[in-house]
Amino acid sequence: RHFMRNVLYDFGPFTGALGINMDIEKSIAYFKQTFCSDARLDIELEGKYKPFCVKYSDDFSIFFLCDCGESYRIVQNRHLDDSGIGVDELLRIGRQNLRVIADTIKITRHEDLLYFSGSGDFEASLLLVSEIWNDWLKDYCPNGYIAALPTRDILVVSDKKNVDGIEKLMSIIDGVWPEGDHLLTNSLYHFDGQKWNPYKNA
Repeated sequence: RHFMRNVLYDFGPFTGALGINMDIEKSIAYFKQTFCSDARLDIELEGKYKPFCVKYSDDFSIFFLCDCGESYRIVQNRHLDDSGIGVDELLRIGRQNLRVIADTIKITRHEDLLYFSGSGDFEASLLLVSEIWNDWLKDYCPNGYIAALPTRDILVVSDKKNVDGIEKLMSIIDGVWPEGDHLLTNSLYHFDGQKWNPYKNA
């Protein structure tokens, strides 16, 4: 089940028509697949109206959703400019608000794998919450983490030396790729203590 509230996007100068007060301090960091194509887009946006994002890997980037109560609003380049907040500060805010969501997530251990559920939207983005990996779960994966995050709402983690667990992670990816909704990556990722990287580069 998905719990994502409506995501509103402002096209050009019609911001006021939405009637939404946006507080960038309520922005939540989340992963979204990096889209690369030579195809012409239906709507060409000026730079300031494009969603603001920070590249995380070749597969996906960090975008930001502002919690406006009944809906989420995508943080655009102009919102960052108008707020006077720098990129590092927005990342800090986004991670901090994601950390609050992490407290509501259920982590289930089954067949030596850790399954994350509860949000329906932000599970995969929890890779950005360092406390989870450096503190909360380190005893469950003493040799390091390998993660499958094929879609935004699927996050399953195995110990790095659990060969059977890693095979199960690949099976999970194969089960939703490439037909699943809100795809992120068909690669496994491993944690180096600070950042998650594609497992092929481990």
